[in-house]
Amino acid sequence: MLIVLAVTEWKSAQSWRWYLTIWSIAGLLATGFPVSDPLRLSAALLAAAATGYLYWLLAGKSAGDWLQAWRMREPNAGRKLLNYAAYVVLAYLGYQLSGYLYYGGKLLWVSSGPEPDPGTPPFHVRFEREMTASKKVAMMDFPDPTSCLKEAEADDLSTGRLKEMDWDRIDNTDEAEVCVFRLLGSYENLSYATDWFEAQGFDVPPNFSSARPYIESDGTQRVTGGYSIRKNGPKFPTKGVIRRAFRSIPYGMSVDATWSKDGKQLLWVQTGFSTL
Repeated sequence: MLIVLAVTEWKSAQSWRWYLTIWSIAGLLATGFPVSDPLRLSAALLAAAATGYLYWLLAGKSAGDWLQAWRMREPNAGRKLLNYAAYVVLAYLGYQLSGYLYYGGKLLWVSSGPEPDPGTPPFHVRFEREMTASKKVAMMDFPDPTSCLKEAEADDLSTGRLKEMDWDRIDNTDEAEVCVFRLLGSYENLSYATDWFEAQGFDVPPNFSSARPYIESDGTQRVTGGYSIRKNGPKFPTKGVIRRAFRSIPYGMSVDATWSKDGKQLLWVQTGFSTL
């Protein structure tokens, strides 16, 4: 986006159609072209149209004016408060881009380099296809229970301490699953799961609780925590108006924690979202 908008400024592209098109494409790319999800698609296009029109009002309709003024040796021409506001937007996009580039570098590293350490407790997924590059990055960023907890004594992993998950550090579903696994997997058995979920603000149905876990066909035991996004807002990310707005599209979230047949080893954690 930063590069594209810089080009429109350099080429003096002042038609509002350019900016609506640019922001609409960016919105679809950011959401993965959700053509199968009408609600998510509508939200992406609406946000893109509003943002594109706002940017056009701030800078698009006067794109290139200050460049022309500089070429004509009129340094003060074409520079208005709205133009400066638009350049602040560009600077912010540049800042955001740096974060994505850093994250992209980590994705490239785990995709081409050696397999990351499974960490403590060793992280597992149910199916091999679920071990994506972003999941591997999450494993690297959160290698142990301490990395998922709020600041305190590093060697304190008591029963109560393991409930203090730092949701402010969580940016995506992969990080959430890794951290839930690190913390729940640190308990000696599934009897602690209900209390842990409730400490995070989740509701645990009686038939999916530690006292009465759901028994799968293969004998493994599952405890499920449910969270109302409609009532409480998204559990993560905790910061960023735009990111939280997109995370608010589903009305609910559930986390399934599956243990071995004897209930002593956490096997995997899976997160699901409910939409209309």
